[in-house]
Order: sequence, then structure tokens, then C-alpha cells
Amino acid sequence: MQKKDAKAIGSRLMAFLKKNIHYILMILCVIAIGVVVTVVAVLNTTKPDVDVSKPDNPSVEVPDDTDKPVVVEKKFALIMPVDGGVQGRAFSDTALSYNPSMSQYDAHLAVDILGEEGKNIYAGFEGTVVDVQNDIYNGGTVTIDYGKGYVATFKLLADVSVKKGDKVKETSVIGKVGKFQFECKEQAHLHLELKKDNKLVDPMLYIVGEDK
Repeated sequence: MQKKDAKAIGSRLMAFLKKNIHYILMILCVIAIGVVVTVVAVLNTTKPDVDVSKPDNPSVEVPDDTDKPVVVEKKFALIMPVDGGVQGRAFSDTALSYNPSMSQYDAHLAVDILGEEGKNIYAGFEGTVVDVQNDIYNGGTVTIDYGKGYVATFKLLADVSVKKGDKVKETSVIGKVGKFQFECKEQAHLHLELKKDNKLVDPMLYIVGEDK
């Protein structure tokens, strides 16, 4: 009897499902859509834990240079290159100046620094000796490359004390004031030429100090 009742119930259930299958599927779809919408809403409103050790946009790590000394670039300026020196014949690239040794007027693309014979001549600024010459006419000639386009040539030196390749400081003695055939009718002096980017310029524009 029980088996017949169960079978009858099963038959009625199957008949119900066949008859209402479309409605049942619609209900299931609606439920599924509701579940998806609910999950998306929950995910959008929930803030994930932020891991500060791994930021989304990590900044570039700057090395700690607190222990390194700060290097300050030294501005180019010459000290007076002759002990107790004073300016004699000035630099002149536009107007002619009188040349006592030649008894004529000409351009003077250098400056003469007057000083007693035997007085020290200094490098003026740190650099490298790139040439040393010696002859009867000019005496000792020393050329120093200071870098940054500045190159100086010192003429009329006696007792040259540097050689090509030497590193010099501003107070390094490179020779002494002498007197030779070049500009021989003038007082003993240093003949100083200075180039900036291969162009001769007035050295007095760069000489600083009380003796200027």
C-alpha cells in the first residue's frame, strides 16, 4: 500500500515539474542573478588590507649619501702670480699700446706683472703643466692647463722648477722673475698670457687679491 502511495506521489510530482518547468527555470535564473549581483556588490564595498611593505607605486630608493663629503666646484680665479707684483703693461686687443722694447705701438695680448728679479712666480690656480720651454729670448716658458678651457702661459721665468706633467696648486712655485731679451727694455716682469676656450683674454679679469 505504501509503495503504491509513493509511486502515486512521484507520478504527480513529475507531472507538476513537466507542466511548470519554464517557471521553475525562470525562478532559478533569477536566484542565480541575485547571487552574482550580491557577490559583486560585496567585493566592491570591501577594502582589501593594504600591505605597506609593498606599495602599488613603489618610490625609487635614494641612496643615503649623508656620510659622503659634499664636493663644491671651485670657481676659477688666479692669485697674484708674482710676490709683491703690480700690473705693468696692460692687455690690449683693440687699441695699440707702446712697446718700449720694440720702440713701436702694437697689440699686447698679455699682461706684464712687474716684480723684482728673483721673486717667486706662482702657478696661480690648480692645474697641470702641459709644456716647458727654455731659450735665450724668452727665458723659461711654462704652460699650465687649469681645465674648464683655461690655459695660461708664463714667460720670462728664471730657475723653472716644474716639468711637463706636474700637478700644481695655486701657490706652487714654478720659477722666479728673470730678465731676458724679450721685452728687455722694460723693468723685470712676468709676461702672462691666458686663454679661455683658445681665445686670448685679459688675465687681470681673473686675478684676485690685495696685490691686484
